[in-house]
Amino acid sequence: MNSTNELSIKKENVFSTFFIGWVAYLSTFKLSFKQTIIPILGQLFGILLISLVPVLEYREMVSVKSTPDGWIYFALSISGGVIFIYSLWKFFVLLCGVNLLARDIYDDRAVANISFYTSDVLRKKWSYIRFLAGYLVIGLLFAAATAGVMYMAAKIVTYNFLTSTANIMLLLIQSALVLTYILFSNIIIQFYSFNRILGFFEIVKRAFRFIGSNFVSLTILSFITVVFSNIIAYLVQFLITFIITNPFGITPDNSAGVAIRFIIGFVINSFIVVLFQYIYSRFYLSSYGN
Repeated sequence: MNSTNELSIKKENVFSTFFIGWVAYLSTFKLSFKQTIIPILGQLFGILLISLVPVLEYREMVSVKSTPDGWIYFALSISGGVIFIYSLWKFFVLLCGVNLLARDIYDDRAVANISFYTSDVLRKKWSYIRFLAGYLVIGLLFAAATAGVMYMAAKIVTYNFLTSTANIMLLLIQSALVLTYILFSNIIIQFYSFNRILGFFEIVKRAFRFIGSNFVSLTILSFITVVFSNIIAYLVQFLITFIITNPFGITPDNSAGVAIRFIIGFVINSFIVVLFQYIYSRFYLSSYGN
């Protein structure tokens, strides 16, 4: 499952990649729905438990430390963190498995149940954990570099030709950092999924080389997926706002309205992330195809 040398997928434009990914996602939606929704609900349940202490402390004005059963709320919040991390891990395992499933679809192979692909990922779970830890470190480095550029830009208080030029340069550097991280984060799961025999640094090196070779196409595809995500988010927000105010009379800004919008938005966005695996795996495989 790691080799792409024998694939029959030809190079294609990004719009074809997007719609072919959509079709592949819809064709296997029933196949992977259960494995997708369970870790999503697990993350939501973990968030609910984590939020018990902050909600009581800052919204309900209850001092959890001074209440006799306060330790229960702290214990529930800690267990919520464990549940959230475990569910997030299961979700990332699903994302890797979906890429392997998509590869079989695009190469016209027999498709197995999604658990077959996730079990293949779990056979080398420590490799995946190390990869995710490294990916987190890279994300933090990008965030720190972007924050540093923003801090330097904020320190410019007098404006002349030199400082204006420096401000423009810092803005360009910040934009380049953000764009590079977006492209990197969009394609890195595919590089792990299809190159699991390689070490972390080799995967990262190949990913950046791939980004450089396919910069324009990958940027356009990333723009398409971002626009798609925002359109879906706005449509969902509009529908939720309409539904919860009519006929239930729940305003979008009160606690119940905010909670409903968050839960549904979280679920929808998680399914979109799964969809993106089909799209970006198609892009990756077609770029390495004939």
